[in-house]
Amino acid sequence: MERFYEKSTGEFYSLIFFIVLSTATITLDYKYNQITYIRLIINDLIVYPIDQLSYLPKTIITKFIDDSDNIENLKDTITKLKNENIELKIKLQEFQSLQDENRRLRNISKKSVVTSNKKTIAKVISNSASPNKRVITIDKGQKHGIFIGQNVIGINGLVGQIVETNFLSSKVILISDLNHKIPAEVNRTGQKILISGSKESNQLIVNYSDSDIDIVVDDHVSTSGIAKRFKPKIPIGRVTSVQKDPEKKFSIIKLEPFENVGNMSELILIWDYTPEVKEEEQKNDGEKIE
Repeated sequence: MERFYEKSTGEFYSLIFFIVLSTATITLDYKYNQITYIRLIINDLIVYPIDQLSYLPKTIITKFIDDSDNIENLKDTITKLKNENIELKIKLQEFQSLQDENRRLRNISKKSVVTSNKKTIAKVISNSASPNKRVITIDKGQKHGIFIGQNVIGINGLVGQIVETNFLSSKVILISDLNHKIPAEVNRTGQKILISGSKESNQLIVNYSDSDIDIVVDDHVSTSGIAKRFKPKIPIGRVTSVQKDPEKKFSIIKLEPFENVGNMSELILIWDYTPEVKEEEQKNDGEKIE
């Protein structure tokens, strides 16, 4: 009981003290302006630091959360930029490829004017259209007006001719095919010869040539127009080897075609020449293509 009384008396006197202090402070603040400076000093030196300290944990936690969010955002941004960079690089490669292809096609179109004024550029979609013949497939067909026997060239010379047409594609027999005969002539002398393919994919041979034929290494050979299967004066190739055998009365003559006929991505179809292809010839050229 005494303790409770002592505690209550102490609290009472404390209350009286704070009331007197407050009354004095209010009175002094009302009568004297100097007390304002004291209050400002107390606020700056005691209240403000305590206030800042009370907010410090919250500030630290908020900053940590913001920094974490910023790091995640930065990671997402970096990942997004990397993906965009990869996409841009791919598009740049595609653009470069298209630019190179466009430049190549313009070059083909420009150089082929010498052989034909009217032409169509076709893409090779298959280099192995037949297991028995050297035949390729192109992306132009009956829809584009392609016809049997149509001459096919490259920018440097003869490639072959159309032997089969479908609605959207066609097949071209190459001059390197063993059974494909091309009437030709030697540019230097006008000597008429008959050329066919050989076992070597990039080599041609001259059939049935006499031992006294006037032909030498480095002679150029073009189509003669005989039999009206090929337009005259289309370059074919260059003579690389001449072996004459007087006893057997014939020569072994080899040529290198001007075009790499088995490894081409674009071909040129010419329109200002319509060959005469007999039904029997069409059958012989096309019967084993499938």
